[in-house]
Amino acid sequence: MVQSSETERQKDTNSGLKPRILSALVMTPVAIAAVWFGSPYFDILLFLFCAGMMWEWARMCVPAHYNGVSIVAAVAVGVAMLMQMTGQGPLTFMPIAIGVIIAVARGGKNWLLAGFGVLYISLAGLSALWLRNQDADGLLTIMWLFFLVWATDTGGYAFGRAIGGPKLAPRFSPKKTWAGLIGGMFCAGVIGGLVTYFSNDAVNWLIVLVSMVLAIVAQIGDLGESALKRRFKVKDSSNLIPGHGGLLDRADGMLTVFPVAFAIVCFAGLTLR
Repeated sequence: MVQSSETERQKDTNSGLKPRILSALVMTPVAIAAVWFGSPYFDILLFLFCAGMMWEWARMCVPAHYNGVSIVAAVAVGVAMLMQMTGQGPLTFMPIAIGVIIAVARGGKNWLLAGFGVLYISLAGLSALWLRNQDADGLLTIMWLFFLVWATDTGGYAFGRAIGGPKLAPRFSPKKTWAGLIGGMFCAGVIGGLVTYFSNDAVNWLIVLVSMVLAIVAQIGDLGESALKRRFKVKDSSNLIPGHGGLLDRADGMLTVFPVAFAIVCFAGLTLR
């Protein structure tokens, strides 16, 4: 008997479910523990994630030279992180600039994307490092951002599946809908309200609003990575995480949220307490 396409799709889903669950069971406690205990555990995990994402980005944009470009980029972001942790923050642009220049030089026809990837991932990593290592609210801030992005993804998926409707950006991600975006914003706002309620005994509506804006920022990062994968005709950025794809697939929203949150906290003085 010939199996239907629906049966085949269900079989593929079930076969990928086990490694997906096992990966989540391993990665989630490690990530939460690193965030909770902070330096040096968070710093090391953050560097490893950045290095892995540099490798994935280079594989797509600079396939002929991806090992060399990704190694240089990883060293550049590692040096920049060390400089930031030792009080040399204003000079971190130097190693990052070197990494960008080398990526551009080896990028061929994709030189702009190659250089942008080094800058993009580096800024996100350095922003996350600064946010976590704040003396007063580092842990609270980084946990707020993590849960905000997770809530955006979950809410977007749930509302999009339940409501459907017009597509958000069918050219880049045919499954995303406007209902999903609004649902993700709502869930992110709930996270902002809960974080401030449990830390201040009162809901801070400014944080709720900022959380909803950051949900849009996270969706932009998600769509940007989808556009990149479509540009290079790949389904996942890599297969580093069984059942989940690559690191870029898991952290696409974080890459845009962290620099924007850094700007809001550092320059606008936003606090959660």
